[in-house]
Amino acid sequence: MASTASAMIAAASKDVGYKEGANNDTKHGKWYGLNYNPWCDMAVSLWADQSGNGDIVGRFAYCPSHVKWFKARDQWISKGAAAKRGDIVFFSWDGGPVADHVGVVTADAAAGADVKTIEGNTSAGTAGSQGNGDGCYRRTRGRNVILGFGRPAYKKPAVPAKPVVDLSEVIRAAKLDPKAAQGHQTYAAGVKLVEAALKAEGYLAAKYASDGSYGTTTITAYAKWQKALGYSGKDADGIPGTTSLTRLGAKHGFNVKP
Repeated sequence: MASTASAMIAAASKDVGYKEGANNDTKHGKWYGLNYNPWCDMAVSLWADQSGNGDIVGRFAYCPSHVKWFKARDQWISKGAAAKRGDIVFFSWDGGPVADHVGVVTADAAAGADVKTIEGNTSAGTAGSQGNGDGCYRRTRGRNVILGFGRPAYKKPAVPAKPVVDLSEVIRAAKLDPKAAQGHQTYAAGVKLVEAALKAEGYLAAKYASDGSYGTTTITAYAKWQKALGYSGKDADGIPGTTSLTRLGAKHGFNVKP
């Protein structure tokens, strides 16, 4: 039931500013069934459970066991490598081979660069315990204290399908609308997408950019786009062609049906 890195980070973000009670009394420990203990990994486990990522992040209270789990799944990333948002980052304060603390990476980081995190059971700044602090905070950590990263197999976010402009319809609109009554719409949906793109290019005024009519103003605007591509003469007549419309769509978020 793997979910997304964004969902994991969103769950962690809700806990930023959370403070523990006396003797490590936390909601995370209560949920895990091991209250009154250091709770950094229990927090990560709870965020995973809340975000639908429990199966790919794991359920742990002991950081070394969690590291071992990622390594067994061939999902362990070395400390100096590029980090990805949603990675589970493990720390070793003394530079040794045993994990002392854990958090969630909140932003991509280039190889060797500092890493932005959300961590439970830490301190807000350099004062106080870093691995057994009083709450949940956003931190920025240097690679000198990072042991490595577990990289869960998150789902990739769904990419919305691009709208499609039918070239034949837009050509027909470009030939019929200028001859018809003011504001006539032959194929308004596709024309509006073209007009919005021409507006973004600076060739069409806003008041004409959503009327769905391929009138003379739109003809002139499209001709400017064609000339910007290097066309001239009859090839820059304001009537879309496959290449010019495809290039416009590539810049402004629509596909073209030839």
